[in-house]
Amino acid sequence: MNGKRSQDSTEIKRLKDTILQKEKEVKEIKFSVSDILMQIRNVNESNNYSDPSVRKRKISKLCTDTIYQLLIDEIEDNYEKAKIIELPNTNQSNK
Repeated sequence: MNGKRSQDSTEIKRLKDTILQKEKEVKEIKFSVSDILMQIRNVNESNNYSDPSVRKRKISKLCTDTIYQLLIDEIEDNYEKAKIIELPNTNQSNK
């Protein structure tokens, strides 16, 4: 019976460590996304762009870069379980 308790205790510790690591990852993601949102807000409120399409492109680039970075992080962390996610085509090659 002592062996079972030891295994249970070890498993509980491992699960608690996993939870702490995941909470840390979530916190890092929140800070990263909030930083990107602040950059988007600053671009949107800036008066430095006479052409609205420049502002739109800058915001789009920030969003796309963030999406790719989040996907890369997820794939690196879960390589064996990761599924390829196809992003929508923005048709910017026609411009």
